[in-house]
Amino acid sequence: MQFNGIDLTPYLKIKSITGRGMTSYEISSLSVRGMDGAHYERKKRPPRPLNIEADIITNNREELRDKINELNEILSVNEPVPVVFLDEPDITYYGVPESSSEDDELFFKHSGTLTIICYDPDKYGPVKEKGLTEQGTIINVEGTQATKPTFEFDVLAPITFAMVSNGDEYMMIGRPIDVDNIAKEPYPEVDRWFMDTLTGWSHMTEGKFLNDEVTGGTVSGSQISVDEGAFIADGYGSSQSGWYGPAVKTSLSEPVQDFSITLGVAAYNNGSPGKVMAIFLDDQGDIVCSLGLINARANSKNVRVLARMNDGQNVARHRVMDYQGDTGTESQVFNDSPLNIRLRREGNTFSAKTWQVRDGRQHARHTSDIVDDNSDFQRPIEQVVLFFAKYENHDVFPMRILGLRVHESTVLADDETPYIAQEGDQILFDHDEEAIYINGEDATDLKNFGASYFELPLGENELATLPDDLDGIVKYRPTYK
Repeated sequence: MQFNGIDLTPYLKIKSITGRGMTSYEISSLSVRGMDGAHYERKKRPPRPLNIEADIITNNREELRDKINELNEILSVNEPVPVVFLDEPDITYYGVPESSSEDDELFFKHSGTLTIICYDPDKYGPVKEKGLTEQGTIINVEGTQATKPTFEFDVLAPITFAMVSNGDEYMMIGRPIDVDNIAKEPYPEVDRWFMDTLTGWSHMTEGKFLNDEVTGGTVSGSQISVDEGAFIADGYGSSQSGWYGPAVKTSLSEPVQDFSITLGVAAYNNGSPGKVMAIFLDDQGDIVCSLGLINARANSKNVRVLARMNDGQNVARHRVMDYQGDTGTESQVFNDSPLNIRLRREGNTFSAKTWQVRDGRQHARHTSDIVDDNSDFQRPIEQVVLFFAKYENHDVFPMRILGLRVHESTVLADDETPYIAQEGDQILFDHDEEAIYINGEDATDLKNFGASYFELPLGENELATLPDDLDGIVKYRPTYK
């Protein structure tokens, strides 16, 4: 048996499994006084319980207790996870352990029954996929009932919409452009850095002070290097008070007033203070805004996301985002995995967003918005500093800058249709989760009003996609009762 991808063979000797047989139903009926029988109303399938009778066999009591403790840790999940049995290797159930019973326990042996509840009573076969063509694609859906597909597209040229249809229903984001309209990018790219070279960046002068009491500090050392497509700090210079560390700087290709900045970053906190920041400056070298990750506490693995505005003199500041995770001061959601941080300025409105991407989908998403009329927060950005910092004599954890993009925010006229994706972007329609992503970022707000997350019925399905500038595949899992 595999539970959440972990082989439980070293722990359990399974004797029997029940709950995989004939489908059961809950019947609703209406009784009428004086009438024999009842009126049938409807039926539905209840959650599927899987009862696994098994032994845990070891050589001694100590080993038995250790195995039970390990098994309890493996089974402690907070959402349905995949369950696969060795005699049914191509079928996956999704369930959560609900209870266990102790039928017997000896010196070296534990016998009992584990009950896993599958709130989704369906079971699923392995993923099937097929390429989508411009002329239309026919797929033959296997299983015993309709399935919910996903569609993945690579964008070959700028597009204002993307659509897939089964002839009766369709899914679409954006809108086709009318002949008398103009297509325009709402956030045209100004600069993009992939962090695979230091060419164009210069190490900042030792002793330069970045004047923000939270995101700034003193430049110390010239030890930023490239490591597998990321900027890292090789050293932090001589020890001193406060925050200090190496920094590199470059100029934007043009000044940007209303902006959208996206920073890709990662921190691997081992319990020490540290921070990694992208700090944007005006034409005088004064701070306009900054965004990044920080842990300001010793003996803590909590990493916060920061996005801040600064008046340039560090007198007026405004935190657009200061977020440590939903579980509070001990949250580790932003530790040990890459994430994106975005900061936008559109007039007097400032917005920040952070998210992680896993399997083409957005996770750990959080947003924050403020309105501030302080004119000192309206200075154009012209330069950017990338700053790694440690605090005094404390150890510091590894940090990586993975990418940086700067876009200009523009206002579209009535006769302008926005591009929704550019060449190289990836679009995902997930009809199972009822979600839409572009490059892993939620794009559900682009969904067309009449579009739907349609299913693929059993048998032959014909699919069509538009426009031609899409290279796509459809994926589905055969679904069984």
